[in-house]
Amino acid sequence: MPATEPSAPSTPSAQPGNRITEDEASLYDRQIRLWGLDAQNRMRNSTVLILSLRSLAHETIKNLVLAGIGRLIIMDGEKVTEEDLGGGFLFREEEGAVGMERTAAALPQIKSLNPLVEVTALPTLEPFVGGDEAAMITFLKREKADVVVACDLSYPQMEAIDSAAHVAGTKFYGAGTYGFYGFAFADLGTHHSFTHTAPGKEPMKEVIRYRPMAQAFDRKNWALPNEKTAEGGSPFGGYRRVLRAKQYAPELAVPVLALWEYEKKHGNLPTGAEGQQEELAAITTELQAALGVHSKLLDASTDIVKHFAAHATDYFPPTLAIMGGLLAQDVLRSISRNGWPIINLLVLDSLRGAATSSPWGVAPDPNLPS
Repeated sequence: MPATEPSAPSTPSAQPGNRITEDEASLYDRQIRLWGLDAQNRMRNSTVLILSLRSLAHETIKNLVLAGIGRLIIMDGEKVTEEDLGGGFLFREEEGAVGMERTAAALPQIKSLNPLVEVTALPTLEPFVGGDEAAMITFLKREKADVVVACDLSYPQMEAIDSAAHVAGTKFYGAGTYGFYGFAFADLGTHHSFTHTAPGKEPMKEVIRYRPMAQAFDRKNWALPNEKTAEGGSPFGGYRRVLRAKQYAPELAVPVLALWEYEKKHGNLPTGAEGQQEELAAITTELQAALGVHSKLLDASTDIVKHFAAHATDYFPPTLAIMGGLLAQDVLRSISRNGWPIINLLVLDSLRGAATSSPWGVAPDPNLPS
């Protein structure tokens, strides 16, 4: 059997279009009261694909499965190492996880969280790592994936997967952590409609046009502020008042972009070696100018750059827990179409307990019909 051919599901599947049973209504009673029956039904009939089980995926999977998605596909081509044991609860040393395929080691724990969720485990990342775009699109369409979540992959890998997902009509999230910090990028397609309700107000419907990573972070558009170009621009530039741009936390977002630039240049993340901090700082300064960020807004970025240079490849369990919860929550929002999703780059500072999103080429489009 080819590596990318799905294995037999671990539990019976809820067929698309099926309605929630009495047992499910009892199990998900609190969520149904919070989100509504229609939203729960959308989650019940959804398929979510998780790429890589290194660390962030653990908390994300837990929240998705407990919420009652219909089907989960997990993919990873690596074996569990001793280092992996500290990255999450899906790998258990007492069960001999070290040396096992990550997907096989994680499967029993995932199934025990919610036996109503169908789980498919594939011990490979192909075609999403090492394959071409056409193969990725074919896989996503064949498996009817509603959402693909790429965890702890490199920026070039995320960009390639997002490009395929955008064409396939599959919602995309790319997320990871760098020590005390984390990020999540969302591309929910060219026509993402959802309902949100403000306190004391009637429900309102919104339509958002998302851009894939390659377009969202295209430098040629950074000379204009975000709302001035349909192709995307700098969320920070063009504001005469510093406070307006400050709401997007450039001191967090710009160092993350600098880290991606470093990764694209060298093929890996910094590890604390001599000269890496200085290079990362120089990239951050260059991006500041390109994005039109006022220098006052990057005062706090020096410590973040220093942390990235030394700890970009490390994971911190509290950061994983917070970031995994935020990521799963937004995936559920995108599936249920209930509540404002990430628009479209969220960056987490777990030391301050703060997460801030900034819009990159994304805005409500009044020309799109709802």
